[in-house]
Amino acid sequence: MQTMSQITKKYIGLLGLVVCASAFAEQAVSETRLANYRAEYKDAVTPIKYIFTHEDDASCCSDAVKKKVYLLNIRQKAPGKLVYSPEIDKLFKEHFEVEVDAESLINTPTADYVVLTMSRPSEYSKKHVGCAAGMGEDRAYLVSIADNKLAVIDRNFSGCNRQYRVLRGPSATGYEVSGLNGKQKPIIYSVRGNSIVRADEAHSKGAK
Repeated sequence: MQTMSQITKKYIGLLGLVVCASAFAEQAVSETRLANYRAEYKDAVTPIKYIFTHEDDASCCSDAVKKKVYLLNIRQKAPGKLVYSPEIDKLFKEHFEVEVDAESLINTPTADYVVLTMSRPSEYSKKHVGCAAGMGEDRAYLVSIADNKLAVIDRNFSGCNRQYRVLRGPSATGYEVSGLNGKQKPIIYSVRGNSIVRADEAHSKGAK
């Protein structure tokens, strides 16, 4: 005869399996849903690969959104996987309007690199010193996406007197971050093989 302690342990174990199954299930996106997204963005001037969405396909993403916000590759084969980043989700919760800069996307066999731009009105940036009185807060993050995981590479890709551009030439593929006043030395991120390397860091480490 089982004791109450044994029954409790079995119940907790079964509950854990249900929770894990639910967590896995929320990541799956049907081909129908992916096809609908592709149809929605088929006329975009720049081909769209990544969008922000909710798990339940509700409209995304309004101000002060309460649901979790996921990144989704609409070009993947079904069942699609949702990419969740607590850091990016928090930006939405803090009244940032976050967008994927589709023109900044760089693909490699093992990872994608893209810039996320974000802004919010000055009334939500009480601790932020804007570029000028009354101005809101603007940021841009360089991120990588691989194996359904998002990683932030650089959180200072744009801002006051700071801008970025995509490099797509025979000599370099990557990004350049420079100052608008011309006083800041440009920072170069170069795609080398299946990885991205910041030029000054590569030089300091003796990379070729």
